[in-house]
This record gives sequence, C-alpha cells and structure tokens, in this order.
Amino acid sequence: MSQTKAKAPDTAYGVLGMLMFGEMSGYDLTKAIEGSIGFFWAPAKSQLYSELRRLVTLGWAREREVEQTDRPDKRIYTITPPGEEALRSWLGTPPEGFDPIKSPFLLRLFFGHLAGAEAVRGLVTEHRRQAEELLETFGQIQARLLAQAGPLPPYLTLTYGMTYASGVVDWCDRTLEELEEGMTVPGRKGGRG
Repeated sequence: MSQTKAKAPDTAYGVLGMLMFGEMSGYDLTKAIEGSIGFFWAPAKSQLYSELRRLVTLGWAREREVEQTDRPDKRIYTITPPGEEALRSWLGTPPEGFDPIKSPFLLRLFFGHLAGAEAVRGLVTEHRRQAEELLETFGQIQARLLAQAGPLPPYLTLTYGMTYASGVVDWCDRTLEELEEGMTVPGRKGGRG
C-alpha cells in the first residue's frame, strides 16, 4: 500500500486541509481551527498534535524546528505532495452514513421529564440563546466571506451552519409553545391512533 493510499481518521484529513492554507505550528493550527472549521469540527488539542505526528510518519506532512530566542523552540508543519494527493482522494470519497448527532443538550432534554417542566423550559431557552448567538457569529463570518472572492465550499459550509442554527431557533420556539401545553406527548388530531 502506498503512503497516499494509507487509511487515516477524518481528523488527519482535517489537519491536512488546514495545512493547505500554509505552514503552521500546532498552536497556529489550533487557532486556525477555532476561527473556521471549529464550529463543526473541533478535535482535542492533544489529538491535533498526535495527528501531526501521524502525518509526518505517513510522509503527508513535513516538520521543521524553528529556534526562538524568548520562547521554547517550535515545530512547524507543511503539507507534502503525497499529503495533498491523500487529501484530494479523501475529499472525493463520501462519508459512510449520515452524521450522528452528538449533543449534550439533547442528552439532557431526553431525560428532562425527570427534572420537571421548568428545568426543560430553562434548558430550551438557553439552547435558543446559544443558537441565536451562533447565528450572529455566522453573520459576521458571512460578511467577511462575501467581501472576499474566495472559494465557494467554505461559504456553503457556513450557510449549512446558518440553516442549522436557524432551524434550532425555530425548533426551540415551537418547543417552548408545546411546553405550555404540558409535559406529555399530545394525542394525534383526527384519524386513528
């Protein structure tokens, strides 16, 4: 198996994609992720460093040490041509299955009946506030992207996130209305059931 045909976790390819923007240290990579893809993909910092080491081992990234006078030396990573080939191959392969929803909010909501209606209302209200805040942040990012003549896929990713956050706000509004009717599933209206 050639190095470009090797298998790696999605996190490795996310790191490769970020390295396409230029060479970065682990710290630079963390900051770049926070301001971009970190809204929907945020691996642990320790995982990023282990993926950087994996990429170097696979030959998909190069590392060099940079001496610093007032700080410890740092390592800088650059994507290699085999890394670019591996990234493009991964990008052309659709993921298996639909993305699972992993949400601490939904986990709490599922068991919300154990805490009572007020707790559920508070949970949903806070979730709505967070979605509104995210929409505002996405609006600021949208303004920056529209001012640039950049590639379309990052913008499409943003609009997906905006649609999701807007849907959460709408769902929260409907849910708060439903909670006014009580904490049991309403019977079906009309028909048998």
